Amino acid sequence: MCRCTLGLMLAGALALAACGDGGAKPTVSAQPDKAATPPASATPPAPATAPATSPQPFATAGEGVHEGTIRGVISDSMCGKDHTRMGDDGKDPAACTKKCVGAGAKYVLVDDDGTVYALSDQKKPEAFAGKPVVVEGHIDPKAKAIHVHSLKAL
Repeated sequence: MCRCTLGLMLAGALALAACGDGGAKPTVSAQPDKAATPPASATPPAPATAPATSPQPFATAGEGVHEGTIRGVISDSMCGKDHTRMGDDGKDPAACTKKCVGAGAKYVLVDDDGTVYALSDQKKPEAFAGKPVVVEGHIDPKAKAIHVHSLKAL
């Protein structure tokens, strides 16, 4: 696997990890008095700290991450937008994509401009390998990653 492919996979994994619950609000306890007064024998919890090198997988909305729709073709992280280097296997993009994914590549979206995006969902794209689709979700243009909310054929 080339460094480009590995970098794309790593960037996609990091970028997509933070979308999580789609911004759901935390649950508030119905009994605040019990939660606010710990028993006398309880020791205070240690403060939660993040390592200094923890990645910031999703940029804030001001840094380009947004909910949106992208049209493109489902491909694989080995070939991206060009299946021709796979010889005869590359003549059928759907078969090539499935073969590459079977060999360890990940499904990706190649948009109309040729930009390759890592996809958080690796099950839905299987049915659309080599085919044009519309993907809706959180798009991180800097990390070239999409947290997939829906995927539909064009």
